[in-house]
Amino acid sequence: MKRAIFLLIAISILTTACFAQENLGARPISMGGAFTGLADDVNAVFVNPAGIGYLKGESASISTKISEGRQYTIIGGVESTSVGAFGVGYITSAFDLADPTETEYLSEGGETPVRAMNQTLVLSYARQLNEFMVVPDNMGKLSLGTSVKFSSNKINTAKGLSEQSGTSGVKADVAAVFRANDSLSWGLSMKNLFSKADKTDDSQADEGFDVAMGVSGNVFDKSLTWSAEGQCIGLEYRPTSVLAVRVGRDGDYNTSGIGVNLSGVSFDYAYLAKETPVHYVGVSVAVPEYNGSDTKQASLDIQ
Repeated sequence: MKRAIFLLIAISILTTACFAQENLGARPISMGGAFTGLADDVNAVFVNPAGIGYLKGESASISTKISEGRQYTIIGGVESTSVGAFGVGYITSAFDLADPTETEYLSEGGETPVRAMNQTLVLSYARQLNEFMVVPDNMGKLSLGTSVKFSSNKINTAKGLSEQSGTSGVKADVAAVFRANDSLSWGLSMKNLFSKADKTDDSQADEGFDVAMGVSGNVFDKSLTWSAEGQCIGLEYRPTSVLAVRVGRDGDYNTSGIGVNLSGVSFDYAYLAKETPVHYVGVSVAVPEYNGSDTKQASLDIQ
């Protein structure tokens, strides 16, 4: 029965669209953006908030993308408590307007717009149902989560003034991560509820309602992790506890990356092979619970 359910889930995942974007942490990017079903580090705050329900201790993240004329920064953190996991994230992106005279970003004061900026505050919460419900071990584990996102779009004019522009407001994500066992998990994220499609840049996808589903697992004593989501797929190979090698495909472009973990602090690099290649570098850190239990390393990505 369980195999039949996972077969139906796998079919649905493979037939859905791939929502992977380049505006993620270095680790998800290097794995082709297929992170909805994996969601096992602090990047889950931005991709699938239900994943933070499995994290233990404290995790933190900061990221930035290396791209000329563009700025993209993510700051995130997760705190695990006895009543669930709480996450907070901040995203800021900005890019120069190539042709200020032909743009949707208009200045109410009549000044020439030169730069567009988006800021988003993310507040997340997740809880494992198994923590307060009696469930047989062979039934797996289920975590439910949600994120509320407060966004604001602005433009900067040639005189350095900042004005509100475009669509701003509140959006929400509702998500789940089901782990059948230590080697197989499935994730679902319904993104941007109660929102209309909105664009801040031609290189970014519409931020309207989306549904993302993914599946992930590991083999060879957990040294090889795989993740699939629509036409996105990624692999992470850890030959030692120090080194991680990653490759992926986001449906249109190849991705790759590497991570080095030194005593709980990880340094990550990701490469997105677009026509104009994009590079990501990252640093990650996780603090275990005070009782000494293990915690999954979070990604502190500099994208």
